[in-house]
Amino acid sequence: MRAQPDHQAERVNQTLFGEAVRFDSERSGYSFIQQTDGYTGWVDSRFLNRIGKVDFESLRRGHNAIVTTRTARLCSAAGDETAPFFLYYGTQLRVTRSRSGWAEVNLPGIPPIRLRKGTIQPIDLNRSRKTSRSGVAREAKRFLGVPYLWGGISTSGFDCSGLVRTVFSRFGINLPRDTKDQIKEGCEIERDEMKHGDLIFFDRHVGIACGEDSIVHASLGGGGVRVNSIRPSGVDYRQDLDRDYRTTRRII
Repeated sequence: MRAQPDHQAERVNQTLFGEAVRFDSERSGYSFIQQTDGYTGWVDSRFLNRIGKVDFESLRRGHNAIVTTRTARLCSAAGDETAPFFLYYGTQLRVTRSRSGWAEVNLPGIPPIRLRKGTIQPIDLNRSRKTSRSGVAREAKRFLGVPYLWGGISTSGFDCSGLVRTVFSRFGINLPRDTKDQIKEGCEIERDEMKHGDLIFFDRHVGIACGEDSIVHASLGGGGVRVNSIRPSGVDYRQDLDRDYRTTRRII
């Protein structure tokens, strides 16, 4: 998703396969879209499939599984590889049938597609708030070394709030896209009460607590997803983060 209808324009966000978005207008081969959380931007029109309102509402409410491997290979119903060939971690899907180790996905306007059952997990919104905080921290650490990408939400590249949003979505917890909105979620706690899985906010930055005064975060200066300490005696201490600390928020 670009800030303007131009491939060279700023990347403001990304969309994932099968996501339902609202179409507004088209210019220079790009479509202006709005995601269900209100986020807007321009995307290449070739990557969109127009559907009606009924299909849109059904798709928006019908996700029951999420990709939990870094990527998941896609096949046609006949078993041949099919575009877009693989899906990223965090892609939410509507699985309509499972058999022989495969899950079948049906989307409006395209033939059925399949992927291995081992690459997905059910989405259970009723259990989302029972997720362990340590489980969230462990999940974030799976992506250590993934490069930093402004506007990125996938395992090809994350920005700081993109990593947070994608990891929490794995557990059925939907957070806003940007740091300025994520900081309003959950409840505020004192810095010395920080636990695994809490969100730690700094000046225009966010990370996930993964130990005593340590965070896992997508760091532009650090080259990607990594762990840093905000305590002077800690390993890989970041003085700038310690200095720019703002607040800690508990989501679960």
